[in-house]
Amino acid sequence: MHRLIKPIFWSFLFLVMLLVIDQFLVQVPPVHPAHAAASNFYRDFRSRLINLVSNEKQTAPKSIEAVIEKQQGTRETMPQKIKKPGQEQTRSASNLQAGKSQRYLYSDGKGELHFTDSLDEVPDKYRGQAQPMGQ
Repeated sequence: MHRLIKPIFWSFLFLVMLLVIDQFLVQVPPVHPAHAAASNFYRDFRSRLINLVSNEKQTAPKSIEAVIEKQQGTRETMPQKIKKPGQEQTRSASNLQAGKSQRYLYSDGKGELHFTDSLDEVPDKYRGQAQPMGQ
């Protein structure tokens, strides 16, 4: 009987310590950036574990855009750019409909690659070298 008391005691102590750490990361408001990062990670990890245990059947999103939309929830979309007076439209109306989901790749003077969602976001001096990305 004495041989069982020690393992039971240490197992119980370990579980109590896990519970204290769990409640600390969930309940205590973070005062340090490292504590905030650890709390955010742990809350996300804990919610995923709870979802796995509760056997909620979730359908896998069909595209990366669906994952992003799910993560962002009901956030408002980015405001549209205001065009400067006298700025010319570089695409025709037919290209505008086809190019809504078109993304572009260009390299700046330093050789760094940049990705944009539309040709309007490419600076004028790099617009000639912007390459549309494949679908």
